[in-house]
Amino acid sequence: VVDLGINNPVENYLEALENEQPDILGMSALLTTTMPYMKVVIDTLVEQGLRENYVVLVGGAPLNEEFGRAIGADAYCRDAAVAVETAKEMMARKHNQMSA
Repeated sequence: VVDLGINNPVENYLEALENEQPDILGMSALLTTTMPYMKVVIDTLVEQGLRENYVVLVGGAPLNEEFGRAIGADAYCRDAAVAVETAKEMMARKHNQMSA
């Protein structure tokens, strides 16, 4: 897990993704004012042809499943425990597809 902290520009996400090479990008918002920025990050990944390289999980108090779908996330996770289980399930699916 790499915690980028708060209020990061898209460039920080792209740099961390390039340097760390994760399977999953998780983003969380505590305030409704920061929620739209998640879509900016996802849209930038799409524009740069990188979106399919990552499972994108979103969560945070003001979010819901509908918002996650609307911004193009793979899943909304209501809390950390759900995020862990969702990540495990998605990684298992990804690895099963790769070996098929």
